[in-house]
Amino acid sequence: MVYISSLRLTDFRSYSSLDLSFSNKPIVLYGANGAGKTNLMEAVSFLSPGRGLRRARMEDLARREGSKTAAAWGVNARISRGEDDIRISVGQVPEQPKRRVVRLDGKNTTGAQLGEQLTLMWLTPAQDRLFTGPASDRRKFLDRFSLIHSPSHGMSSLRYEKARAERNRLLSDNVSDKGWFKALENDMAVYGAKVAQARALTVSRLIEEIDRRTADKTNDIFPKSVISLEGEAEERFQNGLDYFDVEDFIREDLAKNRSIDQRAGRTLRGVHRSDLHVRHAAKNMPAADCSTGEQKALLIGLTLAHARAQSMLKPILLLDEVAAHLDIDRRAALIEELISLGTQLFMTGTDASLFEAFHGRADCFKVKDGTVMATKLK
Repeated sequence: MVYISSLRLTDFRSYSSLDLSFSNKPIVLYGANGAGKTNLMEAVSFLSPGRGLRRARMEDLARREGSKTAAAWGVNARISRGEDDIRISVGQVPEQPKRRVVRLDGKNTTGAQLGEQLTLMWLTPAQDRLFTGPASDRRKFLDRFSLIHSPSHGMSSLRYEKARAERNRLLSDNVSDKGWFKALENDMAVYGAKVAQARALTVSRLIEEIDRRTADKTNDIFPKSVISLEGEAEERFQNGLDYFDVEDFIREDLAKNRSIDQRAGRTLRGVHRSDLHVRHAAKNMPAADCSTGEQKALLIGLTLAHARAQSMLKPILLLDEVAAHLDIDRRAALIEELISLGTQLFMTGTDASLFEAFHGRADCFKVKDGTVMATKLK
């Protein structure tokens, strides 16, 4: 089992300094709103590629006290991997506050290499509006899942967006240099196909896990989702086309629609427009039309399905304020489901009573005013 055995924070958010040790049991963090629970979870989320569970700017993470801001923040963790331990260090560069440095066992590393060492998934209150919010939110949600299948997915997305932004600039400025357009469209085709391929694979794995669960007649505590992926490139992968066919399609489509995009001043089609659709299977209803409680249940169910689909990787789960939205029976069933995954997980809540169903099978910490103290669940 892969798990975080120790965590040290330096000038991160509300923590001037924090040292914690963990076992491989589930970890419960409870305390009043604003105590620092989510800050701690956010620190853990930086042990994976990307901008963390809040998608914060690097310069906004350093601890502030009055008008003073710390010179730099740091997150250090020891990861237990059976007989081998690794050390991950993530922090801000004091001289360049917008820059982040990542080290693995003391050596600089990349986000993709970091993703190969540790798999993290999270669910936060900000995602409660996933089904009713803009398509961009669902793309980010899916892309976070896709990083597990393809650690280089984040870099592919960045390179696609960089080429798209440059192409949009040419379009809005009425530049007619065909060679320049061709070079940028080639980059968009290469990286757009990689993005679409990773997304299609992720959705396929999710569907397989949901169907397997249904076929096994497992008594699921959360409603079954019917999911589909809207996007011309992604759909081609789902229909069996290979990578190079999809890459050629994107390249040709961009060239064909260049004059239309020129009139609009932006790129109108591509993987930046794709969307994830979710339906409540039993009600045959779009998730966006379901009640708030049903949407939360569908979201938790999707997260659990993704965790089960990655069971060989033993993903670490970060569940922020999830238990408070569930009744006592569903809360207890969720806890049993989480324990059955056999992976490390962090859960937060305002009251320890929310986690009574762990019955001594979790390590419990009380968070208050930037301090974290080990306690016991009743």
